[in-house]
Amino acid sequence: MKAKQSEINERTESFLDERWIIANMKDARPQDISYYNGALKALEFGGYDWQRDEYGKHRIWKSH
Repeated sequence: MKAKQSEINERTESFLDERWIIANMKDARPQDISYYNGALKALEFGGYDWQRDEYGKHRIWKSH
């Protein structure tokens, strides 16, 4: 069964929310921060734009 684009976006946003929380914990390791930043760069490479609000909630969309 093929996932809908909206479902993929929701899962990706949830993943980014979790990674942001981990990367911003008081005892975050450098690799946690790097993993989060790498995920954002991968999205951009894949043609997506993203936005994060002040609460760490992400929103992604396909660039045109």
